[in-house]
Amino acid sequence: MNVTQLHVKSAADLATPLLSGDGAQFVLVFGATHHFESAELHDRLRAAYPTARIAGCTTSGEITGDGVTDDSITVTAMNFEDTRVRTERVAVERMEDSLQAGRDLVAALDAPDLQFLLLLSDGLAVNGSSLVAGVRESLRPGVPFSGGLAGDADRFERTLTLDCEGVHTKSIVGVGFYGTRLSVSTGSMGGWSPFGTDRLVTRAEANVVFEIDGKRALDIYSTYLGDEAKNLPASGLLFPLALDSGTPGETGLIRTLLAVDHDAGSLTFAGDVPEGRKVRLMHADFDQLVAGAEGAADKCLVNGGAELALLISCVGRKLLLGSNIDFEVDAVGERIGHEPIVAGFYSYGEIGPFDGSGVCELHNQTMTIALLSEN
Repeated sequence: MNVTQLHVKSAADLATPLLSGDGAQFVLVFGATHHFESAELHDRLRAAYPTARIAGCTTSGEITGDGVTDDSITVTAMNFEDTRVRTERVAVERMEDSLQAGRDLVAALDAPDLQFLLLLSDGLAVNGSSLVAGVRESLRPGVPFSGGLAGDADRFERTLTLDCEGVHTKSIVGVGFYGTRLSVSTGSMGGWSPFGTDRLVTRAEANVVFEIDGKRALDIYSTYLGDEAKNLPASGLLFPLALDSGTPGETGLIRTLLAVDHDAGSLTFAGDVPEGRKVRLMHADFDQLVAGAEGAADKCLVNGGAELALLISCVGRKLLLGSNIDFEVDAVGERIGHEPIVAGFYSYGEIGPFDGSGVCELHNQTMTIALLSEN
């Protein structure tokens, strides 16, 4: 497995000679939304990699081994010795179609030698929980999958995905990796702590919460945020919700805010918040988030080292860490070593194993890592 990477500030910098695209089988692309909106990005990629499969999405920040940047483009090209790669795109016209979209992706990409499934999804039009549930119920046991929901900085306006055919809205791109020599390990961890009292979700539909403790959900959230309530939904990223795990002393899945409806008083989260569940608000500091990134890396056990490290972290972590954002990427590098090429992005939702169980879930506010190598 040979991995090369180019990190540029504009599509105009993606000159074909610089990309050295001859023989690349798979190209992974992450970048700011305005780059994806220009036809130049896809045109230059196709010219440089005429035979490669391509997948990518917009971000809330691009991750490489050098740290985190904004408004840039990362192009990571891979050549494998004995691994095949296929891509498939499924359109999602309505958020209610997310479950079936997960099933359809598995139906299109599953095969006896499928070793790993990577999912890159629209970050605003897809219910990430339902997408993951559809994949999980259809995929053969033992096949790992991970990925994330596309970002749009902290604007929450427009997220896009990319494949060989072009740039798409309301779509999910799945990437299947096939062959017995590919080794993959995954891990996820957050680092957030709950605070305040338990509250009951009294009215919700999928990922839209209308009432908490019998009151408008937006009013409850605004009370905690104080003056920061005027900056919703972006300010809500600093105070995600923790679902009750059902086990004393343990926190369940974390849910981050995507949108607010002031008229309805509702909150839309990146994943499902079931009616009847108890929730608590969460917060974190610098040390907790960096420790969470280290913990995610520690969960990735690879024999013989990795050649590619795929890091997908939440935009909420990026906003909280601010100018110290490189510290969580550096912390992962210290754990996994500096040999792997690092590619990734800040997202509106992360897909990975939950709490060491091996069962994949839609996460928010986590660092999720996938390490790939060919034995």
